[in-house]
Amino acid sequence: MINSSQVKQCHSEESSDLWLFISEMAERRWWLCASVIISTTLFVVAGFIIQPVYRAVTVLIPASAERNSVSGALNSVIGQFGGLASFAGIGGNSGDVATDEALAVLRSRQFTENFIHDMNIMPELYSGRWDATKGAWRAEGAPSPARAFKYFSKIRTISQDKKTGLVTIQIEWKDRNRAAEWVNEIAKRINAEMRERAIEKADAALHFLQKELLSTSTVEVRDSINRLIEAQIKQRMLANVTDEYAFRVVDKAMAPDSDDPIRPQKLLLFMLGPLVGLSFGIVGVLAANLFFTRSKVGAKR
Repeated sequence: MINSSQVKQCHSEESSDLWLFISEMAERRWWLCASVIISTTLFVVAGFIIQPVYRAVTVLIPASAERNSVSGALNSVIGQFGGLASFAGIGGNSGDVATDEALAVLRSRQFTENFIHDMNIMPELYSGRWDATKGAWRAEGAPSPARAFKYFSKIRTISQDKKTGLVTIQIEWKDRNRAAEWVNEIAKRINAEMRERAIEKADAALHFLQKELLSTSTVEVRDSINRLIEAQIKQRMLANVTDEYAFRVVDKAMAPDSDDPIRPQKLLLFMLGPLVGLSFGIVGVLAANLFFTRSKVGAKR
C-alpha cells in the first residue's frame, strides 16, 4: 500500500517539475514573446492577403404536384392499356423518380460540361493559364473538359434533404457576383433540360400512337389509343407552359456581402496566431533546454 510519505514525495516531485517548467519559460520569456509576435503577424498578414472565397446558395423544391396529377391520369390509362403503352415507350414516373432523374442529370458530366462551355467560364476557372490581354490560352494550353468538370464539381455542391425534399445548390468562388449568377443559371438550365426531355419523350410517343391510330379500325383499340394520346398531350402541354418544370425556386441565390466570405475567417486566424506562437515557443524552449543539457553531459564525459 502507498503510505502518506510516498504521497507527499509524489506531490513534492510534481510541484518541483512544475516550478522547473515555469522557471525555464521565465528564463527564455523573450523566445516566447518573439514566437507569439511572429506567429500573430504571419496569421494577420495571411488573413488579409489570402483571396476571399464566397458561397452562393439557392434552395429548390421538386415541382412534383402538377406532374403527379398528370402522371396519375397517365398511369390509370397505362394500367388499362399497358401493352400498347409499353410499345410506345410511355410511362408515368412518380414525383420521386422524376426528381431523382433530375438530380442525376444535374450532377452529370454532360450537363456540367455544357454549362461550362455555354457560360464560357473555363478562363475564370483557370485564370493562371489564360491571357486576358490576348484573349487566348498561354503556352500550357486549354485544360480538357474532363479536368474542368472535376474542378467545377469541387466548387459546386448539390444536396437534398430527404425529410423535406428541399434541394440545395451552392457554389464557392472568389467572385461573389459570379457565384450567385452561376447558381441561378444552373437552376434555370436544369428546368429547361428536363422540360426538353419531357417534350421529346411526349412527341415520340404521340408520333407512334398517331401512326397506330391510322392503321387500326377496331373501335376498342382506337378508343385506348385516343386516351393515351390525350394523356400525352396533357404531358406535353405541362412541359411547354411550365418554366419551373423540375424544381421550383424557394430561395434565389443572392451575392454575399463583400465582408462575408466563408474563408479565410479572419477572427479565427487572429485568435489562432498567438496560440500557435505560444505553442511553438514552448516547444522550442523545451527542445533548446534538452539540447543544451545533453551538450553539457557530453562535454563532461
